[in-house]
Amino acid sequence: MSAGGRPNLGGSNAGMRLIAQCGLLKRGDDMRLMDFVSTGYTEAALQESCATARLAALQADQARYGSLKPMQVLALEKHHALVLMQAQCSDSFVLCEMKVEEDYPHRITAFSQRVMGE
Repeated sequence: MSAGGRPNLGGSNAGMRLIAQCGLLKRGDDMRLMDFVSTGYTEAALQESCATARLAALQADQARYGSLKPMQVLALEKHHALVLMQAQCSDSFVLCEMKVEEDYPHRITAFSQRVMGE
């Protein structure tokens, strides 16, 4: 927990992965983001949706909603994070969920974003 009793995303492997992905996306570092997705997601997750498709979806959401700012951590475990985010370019909220492997390097097994109220 952080000051004030709020869960700290940095205290969770899933939370740290979510922060890293959002940070790379916000900086617009497409090469590092592609590397992050290519190596940071499990093979099973990449078979479900390849790195190129995942990157394109992340970039499309970034173009539409702008950067996402964590507003409320709804659930946080070491390997699972569920966070309500505020979109920069609209009044929309985005529900982000990330799950990671238990073993290092804690590759991402599942990631989803759902815009609320659209």
